[in-house]
Amino acid sequence: MADDSTDNESKTEDATPERREEFRERGQVLNSKELTAVASLAAFTIFFNFVVQTGYQSISKFLIRSLQNIAKLTITPENFLNYLSSTWIYLLTLLIPIFAVTLFSSTITTLLQTRFNWSWERITPSLDKMNALSNLAKLFSMDSIVELVKSIFKIGVIGAVGYLILRGQWIQVPKLINMPIVSAWSYWLDISTQLFWGVAGLLIFLAAADYLYNFFTLEKQMRMSKDEIKQEYKNREGDPHVKARMKRIQRDIMSKKTIEKTKSATVIITNPTHYAVALRYELGMGAPIVVAKGLDFLALQMRELAKEMDIPIIEDKPLARTLYKLVEPGQEIPDSLYRAISEIIKYVFRIKGIKIPGANQRQQAVMHDVANENLS
Repeated sequence: MADDSTDNESKTEDATPERREEFRERGQVLNSKELTAVASLAAFTIFFNFVVQTGYQSISKFLIRSLQNIAKLTITPENFLNYLSSTWIYLLTLLIPIFAVTLFSSTITTLLQTRFNWSWERITPSLDKMNALSNLAKLFSMDSIVELVKSIFKIGVIGAVGYLILRGQWIQVPKLINMPIVSAWSYWLDISTQLFWGVAGLLIFLAAADYLYNFFTLEKQMRMSKDEIKQEYKNREGDPHVKARMKRIQRDIMSKKTIEKTKSATVIITNPTHYAVALRYELGMGAPIVVAKGLDFLALQMRELAKEMDIPIIEDKPLARTLYKLVEPGQEIPDSLYRAISEIIKYVFRIKGIKIPGANQRQQAVMHDVANENLS
C-alpha cells in the first residue's frame, strides 16, 4: 500500500496523447453505466407509452377475447398449449420492439460516450480476472463502495417515487374493479408513466455524479510520472544518445563523400571561413557544376584538401553564401550566377595555363568570353 501511495504521488503529469490512446486500445475509456441506464429507461418509457396508447384497443380486444376463450376452453393438454402459445406470440410482438428500442438506446449511448471505441481486451479471458485474491480485494475497493452507494441510492429513489405516486391512489385502486377494462388500462398506464419518468428524472442526478466520478477516476489512472514521460519520449523519438551517435555517423559519412568529391573540383569558393563550395568545369561541359559544399569544420577540411591538391581557393563571400543556399551537389549553377562564375573560371584557367581551342554556342552563352579567348 505504501508503494502504491508513493507511486500515485509521483504521477503528477497529465496524460499524453499516446497514453490516452493506450488506454483506449485496452478499452479503458470514459463510460457511465448510470447514464446508459437513464437513457434506456427514458427510451423504454417513451416507446412503451407510444405502443400502449396507439394499440390499447387491440390490447383490450386481445384481453377480452382471451378471457372469453379461456372460459369456454376445454382443458386438455393440446388446447392449453395452443392457448399459451398464441398468448405468448402476441405478447412477444408487443415486447420485442420495446426491448429492441431499449437495447438500441443503451448501445448508442455507450458508443457515444466511448466515441465508438471497441476493444477485445476487456472481454478476453485471462488468469488475472479469475484470481480469487485480486477479486476479493476488489470487494473492498473504492469502486465497490461507490457501486454500493449507487445501488442504495437507486433503491431509495425507486421506493420514494413509488410511494409518492401511489400514496394518493390507495382509494382509487379498489374502484378499478367496477371500471371498464380500457379505463383501468389507461389508469395504470398513466401511473406507470409517472413512475418511470419520476425515477428517470431523479436518476439523472446520479448519472451526472457517476459520469464526473468516472471522468476524474480515469484521469487519475492515466496520470504519468516525469520518468514515464521521458521513457515514452525515448520510445517514440528514440534514445537521444543513440540519435546523437547516428547523427555523428551520418555527418562522418557525408564528410567523407564531400571530401572525396572535392578532389575533382576545379576551384573552391569560400566565405572565407564558414562556407566552402567546390565547382568543377572542364572543356566541353555545358556549365560549371557544384560537386561539393561544406559549412564550418567541413569547409575547413575542404580548404585543407584543396591546398594539398593545389586546387585554387577563391574568396568571395556573397557568391559562396549564394551558391551554398541555392545549389545542391550535382546541380549546375543558375543563370543568374553565370557572369560571376565565368570570371572566376577565366582566372583559374589563366593561372593554370589552360588553353581553350574553341567553344560551342552553349559554352559561349554560359562562359561569355571564356570560350572565345585563348587564356594562355
